[in-house]
Amino acid sequence: MKQVILRDREITFFVIGIVIVRTPDLFLVDINSIESAILPIPSFDHGRLPARNTMNRLSVVYAYVVRTDSWTQTELSCQSIDRSKKRNDFGLIEQGNILRCSLVLCEKLQRSQLINQLNRIIKNFRIRITKNGFIWYVTDTINSMIAVKNILYKHEFENNIDFLIKLYNELMTKLQQQDDSLIKVKQQQQQQQKQIIVKKDVEIIKTEQQKNPNAVTRLLYGVIQSILDKIIDDIVNNENR
Repeated sequence: MKQVILRDREITFFVIGIVIVRTPDLFLVDINSIESAILPIPSFDHGRLPARNTMNRLSVVYAYVVRTDSWTQTELSCQSIDRSKKRNDFGLIEQGNILRCSLVLCEKLQRSQLINQLNRIIKNFRIRITKNGFIWYVTDTINSMIAVKNILYKHEFENNIDFLIKLYNELMTKLQQQDDSLIKVKQQQQQQQKQIIVKKDVEIIKTEQQKNPNAVTRLLYGVIQSILDKIIDDIVNNENR
């Protein structure tokens, strides 16, 4: 694939990349291009580099291009573009789902009404569409994340937004039915396990009783002996009168 990362004075190109090498001075990042990009340590706010156990090989980062030349590697940055914002959206991505897709789909999604419709019907939906064939998004449920993935890929060849939204709702219904079925099966298995445990407990009690017949016999003998002793005492008392 040709080098797709560009930057001019007016446009900032946002990218999502996967860290492939970490060195003391920089990260090498796979940006879905013919060569990796570099992300230097000073490219983070206040020069604060994420801890090694937090950001290392195979970590995913959200950044933007600051330099690209035909004779050097593309350089990225994770510094805040808008200093007035308290939160910096760039840097390590720790949640959500990452899709690798065609550049055609990325371009299409950036001007598509599908994103507005998904924002309307999905709670806590957030998405980042880049220029290098990666899409990041997050929703409030796993089922919703699965359905969105299918809808986004489908949109590359399907332009009917109403159809895509209908398909999303159908997928959500189907996934929920599968979840309900799994829950029902799990409950049945738990009930069967409880019945097996109770049955085993009853069998253990019966076995213990069979193993200790003398104890029961001695108990009955003691009761009978007490009754006989009382009867004999009553007879003796009556004769003495």
